[in-house]
Amino acid sequence: MENQSTFNDLTAHLRMLLQSESYSSSTVKDMDFILKAFTAYMNANALDEYTPEIGECLIQYCEQELKVCPSRVSRAKVIVRKLNRLYQSLDGRDALWGDKTAVVNLPSSLSQSLDAYISYCRGNGNKQTTLHYKRWILSRFLDNLSALGCEDTGDISGKLIQKAFLQLSFSRYWERIAPFLRFLFEHGTLERDYSRLVQYRKKNDPQPTVYSTDEISAIEDSIDRTTPVGIRNYAIVLLLSRYGIRSCDIASLTFENVDFMDNRIHFIQQKTGEPWESELLPEAKEALLDYINKVRPEVAGCQQIFMTLVIPYTPMDYGAINTMVGALLRNAGIPINGRRHGSRAFRSSIASNMVNDNVSTEVVRRVLGHGTKHAIRHYARIDIQSMRLCPLAVPAPSGNFAELLSGKDGGSSV
Repeated sequence: MENQSTFNDLTAHLRMLLQSESYSSSTVKDMDFILKAFTAYMNANALDEYTPEIGECLIQYCEQELKVCPSRVSRAKVIVRKLNRLYQSLDGRDALWGDKTAVVNLPSSLSQSLDAYISYCRGNGNKQTTLHYKRWILSRFLDNLSALGCEDTGDISGKLIQKAFLQLSFSRYWERIAPFLRFLFEHGTLERDYSRLVQYRKKNDPQPTVYSTDEISAIEDSIDRTTPVGIRNYAIVLLLSRYGIRSCDIASLTFENVDFMDNRIHFIQQKTGEPWESELLPEAKEALLDYINKVRPEVAGCQQIFMTLVIPYTPMDYGAINTMVGALLRNAGIPINGRRHGSRAFRSSIASNMVNDNVSTEVVRRVLGHGTKHAIRHYARIDIQSMRLCPLAVPAPSGNFAELLSGKDGGSSV
């Protein structure tokens, strides 16, 4: 790659690489938000050439002046690392991933097992970026095993696995390694299931946040629907509270996704790539039309429904939606008490209420757009935890609910 040091050249090249690597559209949009902030800083300071030192200034600008949320500060740091690699004349995956592209030469048996697992994950719909990350982590784990004398899958033992894992620098890598070891056991490559060996290394699975129906109603009632911002925000909140749609999907919603004639709403979920469809409820339809007809700015060529309401008018991103939800919770006087306060809280609240009402796991799965019933197991745990706060004795879970908690299908309908 020809050396490029102008900021505009580097960012244009980075955007092209992000598109080519199958990053989700929500990730690309979030990175684009940061890149636009970087551009504003460069323009304000009359800077044209990029250097790694300027990259550090860009991070400080996001953190100290823009005061973006911690996740976006982390994203800014990631982007600066990518820009630095482009500045150093790296290209393609070398620029995007750095040392994560380095080839690890593994013994044939270990390499074949890794290839089989990656093919399995690809068949389950993993995105290319996810597959690349999994291969990078597992290659280093297997390389550690090889360095410890394990040249064949038949040589793998619990003791070697623990040693190889402890040589990795980041304990959360176990989240990627455990499913790999389980795959090898379930497919007969390993005689024992070693995936449970170092469970203490796994982070505790937090209980999803739940807000009561009264709290959600209070949030909706607190919105000032006489103002343009309130009209827009009310439409967004109804999509969150009635359907549990992810904020990234709301941000990406276009006019093609909403059929006002047949009262249907449908789209492809960004997280799973699966289609989602539902009836357009009367209150949601009324709120959407109220926003579109009275408030939404007309921007040529822009099909996204939800827009910022200040010049320049741009599509909202999921970060803006999460920030808006947090502000609404505060304005409504809802006590947070350690609970999450972003848009995902609506999603977990819907799931909990449905489980409480004995709605079947299959219906909950379809409403939330999850790929499998097992994906909603952590929502079911909310109810057991809530009941334990009561002074009455809580009976052991039984029937479909017990099967769901234990990982079985539990598939009767209601």
